[in-house]
Amino acid sequence: MTTVVIGAGHNGLTAAFYLAKAGLEPIVFERAETFGGGAVTGALHPGFRCPTLNHHVALRSDIIADMQLARHGVEFLNSPVQVFAPALAGPAAVIYGDDQGTAQAQRGVHPRHAARYPTYRTSLGAVCRMLRSLLTTPAPGIDEPDVRDLWNLLQAGRQFRALGANNAYGLLRWAPMPVADFAGEWFESDLLRATVAAPGLSGTMFGPRSAGSALVLLLREATRMLSDRSARVRGGPGALTKGMAEAARAAGAKIETGVPVERVVVEGGRVAAVVAGGREIPARAVVSAVDPKTTFLQLVDPADLSPDFLLKIRAYRASGTITKVNLALSALPNFNGGGPGGDSHNSAELLAGRIHIGPDLDYLERAFDHAKYGEISDEPWLDVTIPSILDSTLADAGHVMSIYVHYTPYRLRSGSWPSMKEAVLKGVLSTLERFAPGIGGLVLAAEVITPLELESRFGFHEGHIFHGELSLDQLAIMRPQLGYSRYQGPVRGLFMCSAGTHPGGFMSGSSGKLAAHEVVKAARRLERPNS
Repeated sequence: MTTVVIGAGHNGLTAAFYLAKAGLEPIVFERAETFGGGAVTGALHPGFRCPTLNHHVALRSDIIADMQLARHGVEFLNSPVQVFAPALAGPAAVIYGDDQGTAQAQRGVHPRHAARYPTYRTSLGAVCRMLRSLLTTPAPGIDEPDVRDLWNLLQAGRQFRALGANNAYGLLRWAPMPVADFAGEWFESDLLRATVAAPGLSGTMFGPRSAGSALVLLLREATRMLSDRSARVRGGPGALTKGMAEAARAAGAKIETGVPVERVVVEGGRVAAVVAGGREIPARAVVSAVDPKTTFLQLVDPADLSPDFLLKIRAYRASGTITKVNLALSALPNFNGGGPGGDSHNSAELLAGRIHIGPDLDYLERAFDHAKYGEISDEPWLDVTIPSILDSTLADAGHVMSIYVHYTPYRLRSGSWPSMKEAVLKGVLSTLERFAPGIGGLVLAAEVITPLELESRFGFHEGHIFHGELSLDQLAIMRPQLGYSRYQGPVRGLFMCSAGTHPGGFMSGSSGKLAAHEVVKAARRLERPNS
């Protein structure tokens, strides 16, 4: 019998690769006609291709090396500018990959920020290096911690002590803190505060003044530190997952696309098979790379799960807040404040990283207020990239713009998502026009992917891109449920490897790698005599 992996997103492909290397002969079933999950590159307009969903990747360096992705055609791209944040008036905030470059850019605008920024990055880096080690190991066992758990906890304790009093105290304070307070401790500029805080909110149902949002920022930064590569790939994210699929196949995995898994068959409390594309395939283990709610509420018969587990998994919060908008543009837009003196003549280099549209924390909070009540703001917070600046293969002429539209809730107070698509696009274009005057005249085509379509087209339960809220009560040993954080589900032989498991989202591949190791350990235990 074989090992079945459900879903060929980045975590499913990562798991399949490591399972194949261990000789478990995995077969991956993907319901879409191509692999990649949310990490795909799609046609937008004749001559234009765009990241359909994900426009950032943070695949771990060790996974990149193990898969030898360069040999499979994956080429990473680098931008010296990490974030460009235009203002409604005055100069933009610019964050470079080089901390001293950022300080230099701030020197003529906010001298105090210029002096403070390197200190901020030093403290943040020290704390996130400590957190980084926790993201590369399984969550500790609760009922029966093993020697590895005790060793990992000992190592974490040593790293915490090594932080020093100030940084250790900072970590304990920052983790439960609202990200607005965190940013406010370091910077005075409203625009810089919002720019720094935004990564702690992306994809969540947190506002800048929500407790625990600073922890998401720390986790995202720690995840980024696990990868020494840029967040961009030539050919878009689909080129990355294509290379990952080739690496998995070269290791011995089989991948079948256009084959949905309809059911996980359980016999005697243990996985026996899956029904995929109308066929029943015997399986010694099943590894689900789809979200936990879909896995247990749609693929497994409720009779095979305990009432207590069903109650808790139904209460697991996984309702999305992002709409994706993709634009084909005839030319590169000009954003406010990018040139000398704050004019709108910015260079392509300034726009090659992430473009943050949200001038202050109050702006972000107002947009969040709408989402709390099932509404969509007329002034959305936007996370934008123009990937064709670094990668001309995406546009024959002109550019493509990839936009995360934040705080567009899956559950609407009134109306329906099919009828709201035009309103969202109108709000996006209206907002962009304020920060990049004239951009409306450059739009050749637009694609709008709502939270409802994230569910129906891509299989994300209620459109949640992280397969579950990144809140304090749904992280580490609680992700997705207490007692099931070690990738083994409540059915023997059924494992989880999606972003709904520890350590969470951000497209690092950690869940896939860690889950594969647990599956291999379980398989070896079964092979031992008298096991």
